[in-house]
Amino acid sequence: MQFSILNSSFSIPLVAFHPGEPLSRQLTIVIGLTVVGFMAFGLALSFYRNILFDQTLGDMRKQNAAMARRNDEARRELEYMNSLQHKDKYAKENLGRVREHEKVLIITPALQEVPFGEELDASGVQQQEARFLELLRQMPPLEHWQLFLFQPERVEELRRGV
Repeated sequence: MQFSILNSSFSIPLVAFHPGEPLSRQLTIVIGLTVVGFMAFGLALSFYRNILFDQTLGDMRKQNAAMARRNDEARRELEYMNSLQHKDKYAKENLGRVREHEKVLIITPALQEVPFGEELDASGVQQQEARFLELLRQMPPLEHWQLFLFQPERVEELRRGV
C-alpha cells in the first residue's frame, strides 16, 4: 500500500513481523514476551500467596479467640480453686472436716430394687453396677471398710440393688 504526502511516497507494511527482519530483532521480541510472561506469572503467584496468607491469618485469629476463651475459663476455675468456698467444700467432702455445730447431709440416689430371681438385661446390669460403684465412691472410707469387713452380705445386697 502506498501513500503520497506532498509528492513524497512511502509504504506502510501490512504485516508488522515478516521474515525479512533481522534475527536479533525477532530474538529481542521473543525474549521480551518471555520476560513479560514470567512477570505475569510472578504477579499471579504473589496474589495467590497473599490470599493464602489472609486465610492463614483468619485461622490464627480464630485459634487465638478460642485460646483466649479457654484461658478465661481456666482463670475462673483457678480463682474458684483458690477460693474459701472450694477449700471448705473439699475439706468436707474428702477430708471429713465439719465445723462445730455443723451438720452434714449426704444425699445419694435411690437404689433400684429388682425382684429376686429376675434377670436384668446387659445395660441394666451395667447401670446397676455403675450405681453400686458410685455409692461406694460417695461413701466415707471408714464406713466403706466397715461394710466390707463386718457386713459382706450387705455388700452383696447393695450390689444386687435389693
